[in-house]
Amino acid sequence: MSARRRVLILAAALLFSAARPGDVAAAPFAFITNQGANSVSVIDIASRITVGQVAVGDDPAGVAIGRDGRYVYITNPKSRDVSVLDIGTLGVVDSIAAGDGPLGIVADPVRDRIYVADWYSKRILAIDTDKRAIAFEIPVGNVPSGIAINPSGTRLVVANRDDNNITIINLTTRIPLATIGVGKAPFGVTVSNDGRLVFVANVQSNDVTVVNLPLLRTEFHIAVGESPYAIAHDPTSERIFVTNQHESTLSVIDLQRRKETARIDVGEYPEGIAIARDHGELYVANWFNNSLSVIDLATLETKATIPTGDGPRAFGEFILQ
Repeated sequence: MSARRRVLILAAALLFSAARPGDVAAAPFAFITNQGANSVSVIDIASRITVGQVAVGDDPAGVAIGRDGRYVYITNPKSRDVSVLDIGTLGVVDSIAAGDGPLGIVADPVRDRIYVADWYSKRILAIDTDKRAIAFEIPVGNVPSGIAINPSGTRLVVANRDDNNITIINLTTRIPLATIGVGKAPFGVTVSNDGRLVFVANVQSNDVTVVNLPLLRTEFHIAVGESPYAIAHDPTSERIFVTNQHESTLSVIDLQRRKETARIDVGEYPEGIAIARDHGELYVANWFNNSLSVIDLATLETKATIPTGDGPRAFGEFILQ
């Protein structure tokens, strides 16, 4: 964690939490979108205490943390905007109009920009985070949902749910490079930490498609549980973790063996998923249970269940670390 982020986290926590400053400075925070409450739960992962409930737009779903660690960006599909949450004060400082149905969202790791998938309008909106306005848009397929970017910021990947494919975009030219068929109804999409692989959760075919990003081709498919939604990649163990909505489980996949090796019970209707690297923990937002499951990456056991607001989705990278 950078020194700048530690300072911002500490400032926020001192305003909203009674936790000891030393504990707070050492911990990441989770920002969980609560669709039923029109809010974001801010959770101190070290103490597992909610330090703030922040009101945002209508039906919040997607979440991304800006590259400078100062702001969190929340997509609100119903109010058709993106809320800008200041991490230092835990308050919303702006709202950006974002098409007809903003859902998936990701922050550019090298530019002052975020990208938003417009669910109803077959396009990606690029938002300038300095001007807080749409800079340009890129056409994609039908019902774009999940969205991800490689670590170098050169490739953007979009899951087109109703086309059963993904679009890969060259961010230098802003032109689509390829459209690649995957499973049925792709939704969540994640790029590996080395930028080599793309993982796609296919909700209706109950599998994950693994795509080679440099070569722009499908490598293999792996069967998982019922209605896979979102994926997290653990580069240390070369595993991916997939939330299975209709099973209330988490699939554990060994990438070298190309197979599911475990299936873990979590809360009801799991959606968003993320890893806190320094803590060796995995976090799963359980939409119907109003909770966040904490999974130990080494033992694959549930260590804790943290209450959230109503209808947590946390679709995206929701941990500041």
